[in-house]
Amino acid sequence: MNQLITPQNLLEQILQIQHMEHGARSVIRQGPNGPYYNLNSWENGANQCRYIPQDKVPEVRQALEGYHQFQQLTQAYAQQVVELTRAQLGIGSKEKPRAKPPPPAPRSASPKMRKSSA
Repeated sequence: MNQLITPQNLLEQILQIQHMEHGARSVIRQGPNGPYYNLNSWENGANQCRYIPQDKVPEVRQALEGYHQFQQLTQAYAQQVVELTRAQLGIGSKEKPRAKPPPPAPRSASPKMRKSSA
């Protein structure tokens, strides 16, 4: 049976995330023991590049997944709170019918004559 997803459920899921890191993991070179990685992220208006020791790669991958999950859950939380707020305020999603623009004026078949300035 699926449990109803509420803002409270989403907050509880967010609280379960223990580690987060943002950015992208990239291979800097291949070594005899496998690839060597960097973690690239944008912080304070500049790209930050951090070396990831090989024994920490799985943990960094999980932290990156944690941050991705955090982003998804907070987006879902915000959407649900917006929907609840709209329901409480009685502002549904029905749009006002837009006024149709007037039809273009008919064109005359005869060419227009310019008035002389004399």
